[in-house]
Amino acid sequence: MHCDRWATIYDFEELQNQIKQIVKSNYAKGFYRLSIDKHSLFQGDIIKLDKKFAYLNKDGQYQAEYFSGFWMILGNSCDFDRDIEDLPFTNMTPLQKLNSDIPEKIVNGLKNFQNYKHMYIPSFDNNDEYFIDFTKIMTISKEYLKSDIYNFKIAELTFDSWVLLHSCLVRYFARDDGRND
Repeated sequence: MHCDRWATIYDFEELQNQIKQIVKSNYAKGFYRLSIDKHSLFQGDIIKLDKKFAYLNKDGQYQAEYFSGFWMILGNSCDFDRDIEDLPFTNMTPLQKLNSDIPEKIVNGLKNFQNYKHMYIPSFDNNDEYFIDFTKIMTISKEYLKSDIYNFKIAELTFDSWVLLHSCLVRYFARDDGRND
């Protein structure tokens, strides 16, 4: 049986150009808002949560792995305003440190947003740089997150950074399906 490849559902060139324009604008300097709202959660927020990333391994057994203790909220901002009974969960992804042993070619690719499944995350504490892997998404209770927003939330994206996050998410989730590659 032969299956035709399904094309992207967005304009690939437009999306690539949008990412390139943001990269050219020295995005890392204005990646985070100077003052953050410690009473609300938004898509793209960086939170400190000393938890492991949980998943099912190749044998179907639960496994957990620790990354950095920092996470990015991926769920839509408006979902936090919805009733907990209607929508009790949201998604997040662990931030992984951009270690010095990663080859420069890969680091440059990350910083120029050339990798589809990863997104570069500049330092929010003048310390480490990070990246996220869109294949590593975990579900979390909104009620738990809302219980201590003030202590969990440590950084909030600017509008341009949020657009970049969306561009990377769309590029990853809505790319052509590659069924004939």
